Amino acid sequence: MHLRSSAKSRKSLRQTAIAWFMKMHDAEPDHPERGRFETWLMKDAAHAAVYTEVVDVWEGFNSTAQMNSLVTALEQKEFLSQQRSKKIGKSLSRVVGILMLATASLFGYQAWQSQPVIQLELAAVPGEIATQELQDGSMLTLNAGSEAEITYYRNKRLVELKRGEAIFVVTPHEDRPFVVDSGHARVTVLGTRFAVNRLQALVRVSVDHGRVLVEQQHASGAESDTSVILTDGQVAEVNTDGKPQRVYRPAADAFSFANGVVTFDQASLDEIAETLTRYRQLPLDNQANADDARITAVIKSVDIEKFIASLPHLAPVTVRQSAGATVISNQ
Repeated sequence: MHLRSSAKSRKSLRQTAIAWFMKMHDAEPDHPERGRFETWLMKDAAHAAVYTEVVDVWEGFNSTAQMNSLVTALEQKEFLSQQRSKKIGKSLSRVVGILMLATASLFGYQAWQSQPVIQLELAAVPGEIATQELQDGSMLTLNAGSEAEITYYRNKRLVELKRGEAIFVVTPHEDRPFVVDSGHARVTVLGTRFAVNRLQALVRVSVDHGRVLVEQQHASGAESDTSVILTDGQVAEVNTDGKPQRVYRPAADAFSFANGVVTFDQASLDEIAETLTRYRQLPLDNQANADDARITAVIKSVDIEKFIASLPHLAPVTVRQSAGATVISNQ
């Protein structure tokens, strides 16, 4: 009975080690679950021993020479009848057993983890701000004309910022990282208050406090191997074809919309038009070619129409009304 119990316990420990290996063997040094993994690893010498065993088996499985050796051995007719081969057969059986267990555990675990638990959509109509407390206590504030889809899985919390701008105050949860998908940028939260602004030409991430990992994301949804970690007061931008770059601008500007203020810091006319469209029933369409026009301004949301009317005093443009839009064009 004791031996059976011991064998069962070791099998359970091996399954845990395999699950950790599958999750962490290619993980970045700042992976949000690395702390839990290292705590588990150092808790008991048996944990480290079994984990090392799994690593050794996996490396052997990935070795072409090792696999060729195993295939050759299996093809020999006398392989299982020789004493030495019995030892190799036991080793092979152990390799296959662990790999089968790993495969079963991995696919079963991934299938269970990948099932959505909670899903909701949040949208803010033009001119209004929407605030939502999420299931875990995190807060999401959407700027006007913005839209997000929130999906909670067992192993992560995912927000797809489909358009616009949002502020996130994230409740830490070591087992469920908070990820924001904003098109060509992917933001993984390491515990923070931050803002994401999804513009057509770039995604801007601003951190009030805490830490976030910002990665470029290709059109296929795959992350690139370039990333930056932002901390208190830092800002990064990701354009459609470039890697994340830290930029020197006040992070606080990104949070001003929650107080009814729109802040521009050396903004292009394209950014101004796209941002202010979020507050209007009719879009603001920039057709001017004034690429060198950069505008810094702090505007109350109630004064946006006055600001638009004053644009000809700030840049060499005219503003006119058309049937379906307000058009900015060259003078």
